Amino acid sequence: MAVSAGAPRTEMEPVLARRNRLFFLVALLPAVLIAAIISRYGVNVPYGDEWSVLTFLGKWDSHQLTFADFYATHNGHRILLPRLVFLALAELAPGNLKAEMFFSLLLCSLTSVGLYFLLRRSVSGSTAKHLALWALINLLLFSPIQAENWLWGFQLQVFLSNLCVVGAIVCVTSSASLAARFAGALVFAMAGTFSFGNGVLIWPAVFVVLLSRRERFAVQAAWIVAALLIMLAYVSGYPAREPTPAATRWFDYLLYFTGFLGAPLARIPNGAPLIIPVVLGGILVTGFVWIAARLVWRREGLGTTAPWLALGSYAMGSAAMAAFARIHSGPVHALDSRYTTVGIILVISLIGLVAAVIGQDPNPTGARFRRKRIVIVVAVASVLVLYAINLPFEFRYLRLNRSFRERGKAALEFSAVLDVEQICRAVLLIREDPETLARCLRVLDRLKMLHPPRRQTAVVMDTEDRPKRATDEYGFFENLRPSNDGDILIASGWSYLPVEGRPPAAVVLAYLNGTDWKAFALSDLTEVRPDLSEKYHSGSYLDSGWRFGFSRSLLPPGDQEISAWAVEAEKGRIYRLPGFFFR
Repeated sequence: MAVSAGAPRTEMEPVLARRNRLFFLVALLPAVLIAAIISRYGVNVPYGDEWSVLTFLGKWDSHQLTFADFYATHNGHRILLPRLVFLALAELAPGNLKAEMFFSLLLCSLTSVGLYFLLRRSVSGSTAKHLALWALINLLLFSPIQAENWLWGFQLQVFLSNLCVVGAIVCVTSSASLAARFAGALVFAMAGTFSFGNGVLIWPAVFVVLLSRRERFAVQAAWIVAALLIMLAYVSGYPAREPTPAATRWFDYLLYFTGFLGAPLARIPNGAPLIIPVVLGGILVTGFVWIAARLVWRREGLGTTAPWLALGSYAMGSAAMAAFARIHSGPVHALDSRYTTVGIILVISLIGLVAAVIGQDPNPTGARFRRKRIVIVVAVASVLVLYAINLPFEFRYLRLNRSFRERGKAALEFSAVLDVEQICRAVLLIREDPETLARCLRVLDRLKMLHPPRRQTAVVMDTEDRPKRATDEYGFFENLRPSNDGDILIASGWSYLPVEGRPPAAVVLAYLNGTDWKAFALSDLTEVRPDLSEKYHSGSYLDSGWRFGFSRSLLPPGDQEISAWAVEAEKGRIYRLPGFFFR
């Protein structure tokens, strides 16, 4: 009997091993997808808040950086640790902002590992079950809906904050000694506090775990004292800020709160209707509060489910903070892609919470248990369906974001020789005053942080060494005509990068100066060209049209031969388009 009983187990072992490997590979796929997205859609150009980092790096290069510069607030956040990361990456990979994007992916991957540890500790069952749950969590954790954060290196602080809250909970729930658990959680909580604004919520989140696990009163008191001391350091020297304007309607706060938490399962961009994320957020909050209330009421399983209760509380606390701090922008502001990285933690906490509660069911074969399984299957299926429905919108956003950033990079490339400051400011969200911007540009040039570097001459040459191009694979300069008042000339045509399979970042106009072509204007408008999309049987040509006006004063006196050139910003290449005009 012993042999016959052991034989099936021996035969099943390879099957189980293969299943575990399959689940493991499936769990890795979402991270691989994000790596591909960063590689394809990331644009290596400073954007938004990254211009403030250039000022910081300029001080470092001139040996003027002090601790006060690290500790200074940024939009109300203490980002001491992210500034250290920015500095390290600037030294290791100068001018490579994609390194920051991939660092965000690394941080998220470490968060994923921490969540797997929490699954192993809190959810009963086989390795296959843990890996399947991990795969579902990773599908959300590495969701493309966070596109704004994935493609904006400055936002690594958000992923760092998520890692810190998960790391603190992993430490405090480990089987290590009390001193090691407390010290580990303390380090993560401090790191999170000085990484992002909602990092201060790590302290109450860990306290939830301490209470649920019934840690000794001395441990709880020590944690409170540590939190108070860090908060005193946090507010020391904190600059006074103007009070945030209150919402005109009280329920706008509720809309913002629920929209913030439901947005990870909705679609981007934030022009989408508010109703869907608000309803989804309401369902998620109701489900979490209901399960948490039942656990507290029954006083059963609190120790096991504590990590997920803490994570859910952290996400909802973050939503409440955002609602009170950003409500003046309106409830629809909660749907911004950059907020989904935090909001998604609530969905993940519910997955772990439900799995942990189900695993504690004393009667896993009864009718009640079967009803629970049906509800769970429907919920998981709904998440997968929403993920699939939203995916096309996310990739459309990725394409638009890349096009937008590349246009800014093209303008930045010509910023030393053309008057393109307004384009740079509008497209790259530059808020610095002219003097500060000039210093930032000098830092870019001096530290060689822009690839390709800014052009120091307006002379342009074809990358393929084709002074004239007869074929239209790169587009065509179709028309140049005067406007109604006659002082403005309007150029138009279309352009395309055949290797990349999409329109270029911009088009630059040049006039013939002796034997050289000298750039004098850069396009800032695109046109929809359904005729080209139909002609070439590809939707990628739809946005390939361009049109812009320029003053005659930009040209030297007399008749000038004018040409148009397609700019491939990421690679620093330029291609002359067929067609030319005299003016």
